[in-house]
Amino acid sequence: MKPNKQFYQHFLILLAILLPIFLLAKSYILYTTDSGAYLLNSRELKVPGDRSIFYSVLIFLLNVIPGFFNNPSLIWFVFLQIFLTYWIVYQFVKIYFDGFFQKRFKLFLLLFFLFSPTLWLAIQIMPDIFTVILFFAAMLFLKSTNHRGAWLFGVLVYVSLLVHNSNVLLFLFFSGGMFLLRAKLVALNLFKPRFLQLFLVSIFAISTIFSTNIYANGEVSLGVSSEAFFMGKLCENGILKKYLDKYCDKEPNALCAYKDKLPEHSWDFIWEENGAFANSGGWHNSDSLYKHIIRKTLTDPELFVAHIKAATVATIKQIGLIGAGDGIVKLNEQSTIVNELKTGFPYDFKLLNHYGAQQKESIPFSDLNKVYLWVSWLVICLAGFLLFKTKNIKLLSLFFIGFYFTLCNAFVTGAMANVLMRLNTKGIIVLIAISWLILIYGMQEIYEKKRTGVLKDGSSAIKNANGI
Repeated sequence: MKPNKQFYQHFLILLAILLPIFLLAKSYILYTTDSGAYLLNSRELKVPGDRSIFYSVLIFLLNVIPGFFNNPSLIWFVFLQIFLTYWIVYQFVKIYFDGFFQKRFKLFLLLFFLFSPTLWLAIQIMPDIFTVILFFAAMLFLKSTNHRGAWLFGVLVYVSLLVHNSNVLLFLFFSGGMFLLRAKLVALNLFKPRFLQLFLVSIFAISTIFSTNIYANGEVSLGVSSEAFFMGKLCENGILKKYLDKYCDKEPNALCAYKDKLPEHSWDFIWEENGAFANSGGWHNSDSLYKHIIRKTLTDPELFVAHIKAATVATIKQIGLIGAGDGIVKLNEQSTIVNELKTGFPYDFKLLNHYGAQQKESIPFSDLNKVYLWVSWLVICLAGFLLFKTKNIKLLSLFFIGFYFTLCNAFVTGAMANVLMRLNTKGIIVLIAISWLILIYGMQEIYEKKRTGVLKDGSSAIKNANGI
């Protein structure tokens, strides 16, 4: 069967939005130092202490089981991420804006993908792009009235949750909030039974990750090293300092010697060679002390209030960050990622080392990020203003859902992990997409009203949303 006209249209759109990125990167793939851990885990298939194993399992499945033994390459995996991202966004536009966007979807896809950092996330060997896929799959799941669509999008939600520990925490808040607010979202005509099912999918996903850690490490947790990373966060937000000042006289411990020289950032707490973390038990002997400190900070009223304040500040700082390039630096020849590429993916290593702009540090992320930041916030603000003027309940509901998802992501990543541009970008991308849709839709309606006075069906041009 020959490809139809629509296939060629999608191919040309993808080509138009990918070519600038591929030309800037001089490669199809980008890596962070964390990419090395995912590749190492895909080869060893051991449950790590600091992250989910399932992103590594996906890499293993795509690059080993199909039989790419003669010339294994991560290009196939990156193309899968690109295809899933494009396809799920297109399906969202098709289902939620059916009819109206039959002619406008190409404009939206070009503007959204060219003026947001979305595809930079898609070409990285990192699970961040699955946060974007997660949101759109969840929204399509809520709209599914048949079993086939529900299973397809439900499985995609489940997989997207498994590949990133922060996704399961984010989604517990998001799906739980959606369930509680389901009566307020009637304008979107969502299928009511799906709200509870969506929350149960998130419970099933977190149970799956717990199960892998019970099997591999004998511990009920998202990761056996999770308390070490949370301690790094307590160090960064000053709560650890408050705890040590208050309790070192009563409950002395190995960290008390460092209470006046704690590092500024959480990653410094973890990775300093001879610092507080290394000298208070390190990876293997710190869990009991750290769990005790964490419990104490959550049960002490004064420190609990400090948690709330710190979480609020971190969430506010996080939600304003938009951009690409976090962690995309020149890779050390002795790093895990380089060693894994050399041994397992020699073609990809050659592409990175001889042609890739990453190793030459020549990708202009600072300039690109100025464009992404200003264009994204301009579009979000314009969409908000348009909604304020038109009072379109359906569009307002979508905007609220996108904002709520962004807020949940900013809280989970900022308050519990790190205030980083990359971590916020993977959540706020969904609000950017919805804002572009609202803006294009609203401007088209304004144009139609000025041109004809009414829409084709004779209704008010702005305040009706028959296309959604």
